[in-house]
Parts: sequence; structure tokens; C-alpha cells
Amino acid sequence: MINKWQTIWEKREISNNIYTCTNPLKVYEQLKKIDGYDLTNVSLKALLAQHEIIKNNIAQGFADKNFKNVKSIYEIGCGCGANLYLFEQEGLTVGGGDYSKTLIDTALKILKSSDIKHAQAVDISPVPQYDVVLSNGVFEYFFDLEYAKKVLEIAYQKSREAIALVDVYDETKKEDFYNFRRQKVKDFDKLYEDLPKLFYSREFFINFAKEHNMKIEFKKPTLEGYWNNDFIFSVYMYKN
Repeated sequence: MINKWQTIWEKREISNNIYTCTNPLKVYEQLKKIDGYDLTNVSLKALLAQHEIIKNNIAQGFADKNFKNVKSIYEIGCGCGANLYLFEQEGLTVGGGDYSKTLIDTALKILKSSDIKHAQAVDISPVPQYDVVLSNGVFEYFFDLEYAKKVLEIAYQKSREAIALVDVYDETKKEDFYNFRRQKVKDFDKLYEDLPKLFYSREFFINFAKEHNMKIEFKKPTLEGYWNNDFIFSVYMYKN
């Protein structure tokens, strides 16, 4: 299945400068901009702080709550590999998949991993397994809850220890979100007519966690300066 969002991601512009840059933090910053943060006022400092918070939240599922126990991480909807690039720089084994060939082609050039695939989320293979399966700002682009649950099932099979879903759109804030966007963007409804976002209830994830005997925790947004913070939450699920 292809939607208009996918078409937009295929058109992202990639500067060749990113492939010759020798400063890892600059590479990471450029990759995050390609993945959509070029339209925000979020700083590199804030992005790095969020990265550390995500690591800390993931670690809460481990016995001694130490992220050093995490040796591998897979990202569903990895885009051009920004998040994976930082984890790889820290010594983790990484893998990822994304439906945008444009973004995956960049990830293949940037990352050392041999497990980077161009694929729809529901077509990602549950093997090989990774300690953690991550998805950051991606679940909003899924077609419906049935599709989202299929992706969660894949994430469950693919993860040894934990699933981390960062920045999920909150169903209880849906009306507030659209009112906010209409105030900020002229002709918003016309411009985004065919670009829907999928909102989630906490119960959707709670039910999945119960079905799979997983511990679950919800976290407030952690990205300083991000205008979406009022409309999203993050979900961390840990295998028992």
C-alpha cells in the first residue's frame, strides 16, 4: 500500500555533503533534518538529550536498569538512519527498515549495518531478533489500528527485551491538535486533506501488553522545543 505521506518522503532532498562530513554530530544533525526536523526549531542539544532519555527509558526494562546491557537495536521506520547512526556510533549492532527508498538509500550509505531494508512496516521480517525494537514518530503514518497492531506483533517477535514507541499521537488530544494546526497553517484542511495522521488511545497499547504479558509504561514527550509535545506520548513495553 502507498499513501501520499510516502510520496512526500520519497521527495526529500539529500545533500552529498552528508557523505563526506567527518564530524559525527554534524552527520547526525543533518540526518535528523532529512527525517523531518528541518521544519522545527529543535536544537541539536535537544535531540541529543532526547536520545539519552530514550536510552534511559529503555533501560528501565532491564534488571539493573543499565543501558549498557542493550547490545542491539532495530528501528521500524528508520528513515535515513539518524537514530541508528547514533546508536551505531555508540557500539550497538543496528538494523532498520523504511518504506521510503530515498531515505533507505541514504541509510545504506551512512550506516555500517548490513540489515537495512526498503520495506513496508508490515513486511519487516521478525528475524533476526534484536534486544530492542524502536519506532520514533512513525506510528502516526500507519493506515489504521489493524495495520498498527500487525506492526506491533512483528515488533514483539523481533525484540528480545523491549519495544520503544516514541512520539505517538494521543487520541484525547486529536481535536486540540487540529485546532492548533489550523491556527498555524493557512488553508490547513485543504493542504493536508489527503495527509491524515493516526491517533491512539493508551488502551490500545495496554491491551496489546496484556495479551503478550508485557510490562508497559507511558512517558511524556521529552524533546525540548518541539511544538508537537502537547499532542503526543511515548510507550515502552518490556518482556517479562
